[in-house]
Amino acid sequence: MEQWETFERGQPRAPRFVLELPVLYRRHGAEKWEEGRMRNISRSGLLFSAERAFSVNTRIELTFTLPKVIPNEPPGAVRCQSQVARSFPLGAEHAVAVSIMDYLFTRASAAALTDRAEAGKL
Repeated sequence: MEQWETFERGQPRAPRFVLELPVLYRRHGAEKWEEGRMRNISRSGLLFSAERAFSVNTRIELTFTLPKVIPNEPPGAVRCQSQVARSFPLGAEHAVAVSIMDYLFTRASAAALTDRAEAGKL
């Protein structure tokens, strides 16, 4: 394993977990949500593919629904406030790595979270 994969700013990186899920994202304060695809996640951030690149330090809101794992319970959804750590070309798309600054976990769908956010209730 190359050093850049195991250390970040001189510190060991948090373990990444491959989790390929649809994700909705938007620049902080924007109205329109865009669709992307999560590639992996850790306790400190996540990597997703997007149609365009973002500048480092851009604040981005993300929301996604987790896989259902508990019978008779709705799946969990997460809404994150994040900041772009890096963005680079990935084929026809762009990979965007963000650090998670804050998050909300709920038993609502990601779509319900975006509706509530647009209504100013989150």
